[in-house]
Amino acid sequence: MSEPTPGLLEISGSAHPQIVVTAAHATNHERDDAGKVADRGTGGLAVLLAQVTGCTALIALGTPGDANYDQAHPLKERLAEVRPMVVIDLHGMRSRAESDVDLGTGTGTAPPAVVSALDDSNLRVTTNQIFDAMRPTTVTSFAQSLGISAVQVEIGAHLRPPMGEAPALARLVTALVAAIEQTASLTPSGLSTVPVKIASGLPTAVVHPDQLSGAAGPVPVTVTAGGRDEVAWAWSTTADGIPESARALAPGEIGVSRRLRAALDDAPTVSVRVPPVVPLRTYSALVDDMPGADEVQVNPSDVEPGTYLLVQGGATAWVHAIPRDHVRAGTVRLAYQLRLLTASDGATDNTLVALVAAEPAVIRHHLPAKRVQQVSEAVDRTMERLWRALFRAPEFSARVVQAHAGDDGAPIVTLHPAVFDRIGIESGQQVLVRWGGREVVALAVADHDPPTSGSPTESMKKVQRVNRLWPDLPEGISPHVTVRMSTRLRDQLGAPVATVVTVRRRMRPVLVQNLNSLVIPLASLVLAGAALPEPHWPVLGLGTALMSVFALARLRIPQPRNRARVDESWVAQMPGAIEAPGADTRRGGEKVGG
Repeated sequence: MSEPTPGLLEISGSAHPQIVVTAAHATNHERDDAGKVADRGTGGLAVLLAQVTGCTALIALGTPGDANYDQAHPLKERLAEVRPMVVIDLHGMRSRAESDVDLGTGTGTAPPAVVSALDDSNLRVTTNQIFDAMRPTTVTSFAQSLGISAVQVEIGAHLRPPMGEAPALARLVTALVAAIEQTASLTPSGLSTVPVKIASGLPTAVVHPDQLSGAAGPVPVTVTAGGRDEVAWAWSTTADGIPESARALAPGEIGVSRRLRAALDDAPTVSVRVPPVVPLRTYSALVDDMPGADEVQVNPSDVEPGTYLLVQGGATAWVHAIPRDHVRAGTVRLAYQLRLLTASDGATDNTLVALVAAEPAVIRHHLPAKRVQQVSEAVDRTMERLWRALFRAPEFSARVVQAHAGDDGAPIVTLHPAVFDRIGIESGQQVLVRWGGREVVALAVADHDPPTSGSPTESMKKVQRVNRLWPDLPEGISPHVTVRMSTRLRDQLGAPVATVVTVRRRMRPVLVQNLNSLVIPLASLVLAGAALPEPHWPVLGLGTALMSVFALARLRIPQPRNRARVDESWVAQMPGAIEAPGADTRRGGEKVGG
């Protein structure tokens, strides 16, 4: 036992440290400066479970405030530091005829093994009938906001000391021990690898649903074998497109694709580290506080500001989480375009999405080994930023779809013809495609057959086997917000099949092309001046500079006015127009007298 925080008793788990049992009301405590009595027996029960099962226990013993009510509390801070896989929060309720134990599942994901084990016990178990734990400040909801599977267990007084008798206490302890052991058997460490046939250009894993709470995939996980880490895109066995042979995976198994097996040298067992996954309900953005194309607005108590991978229905997008007080806890506000691009079956409100705190290794950029290449890339990035600041390069977000037949081996992106004017290029010029922290150069060509339906033809599905895990486009999606991208480019970006990317023009080729068009007129001007008996070189130089400025000015995309202009003279002609103070007016707004 230890006390890392005064008043907070911690028992470090010996066998199952990734499972934490908490007792927030083990002793008398205060809520809104009013005293509340303890949930008697919950602290001792947490200690007993830690000793019997080897799990971790966190017990509030004299800490200020109420861990299950206050937004900030030492117990919650310790939970955030430990980041376990499962949290079981013990509480006490009065004896009820209809229930021995009531489970509060909170606003996120509850551990299914705990729920099923208690349901299968000889206790009378209800769910969300008495205490649902959905208030954002409960320990359960707080843990779920960190991507931890959690549940609040309300125990009747007749099962706890001093009212509970030995047989009743034995039934309760037996049921909770079974729930912890069943959950421990699903831990993502020490998983046996099972080869699965999935046509994917990226390392791919298939896991049991209990190991991937909050999303069906794809979620970037870290698979470790023999001290070697490999980033893989994990899918639940329940996801659409998973082969039937992989749907029967046991909780202690993990399906691995050919690429992942090769990266791990065919290791028989691996461990998996799943990043925090926060499930949220979508709502449309407010017209007076519209998020950007790659922004989502969240409640400050749900997630920290930062960059997250948004996952919904098999589609992904990198987004920046912006805290807003007007966003309700457990929800997220998205702009319409982002809701549409990431939806696989519509863009309605109240759709469940997940924000994944992916590790930097997902988009880590590896610089070339040669020093010359590093210097060349650094100079190119610096000049690109300079030209972009001078001439502007607006970007737009688009949903990736499969490239046309014959384009998969080429660095080509196919855009709707309406997009070229929007980003300031012509068909055949270069663009920069960005996904997360990675960026590739591609040739942009006009799409001769823009996608008009949500699902590709059956014949195309058979030819393009990568569509096995490719969610269909939302029905009715506008073709101009899609981009056909080759497999080669997706491999360079390390992006999954259905994702959202940003596209903008590359400035250097556009600038060079326009400078080339100035060679003949400028050379003619210089030669004509040189032919004069006494050329006036300052005037010729000024003319050359003006010609260059005017020729390149058309490359600059002007910034539209961002607010409405009011014509005051037009407003003054309206009936009832506001006059200066002291003016004599009569009914109808007409001025009287001189």
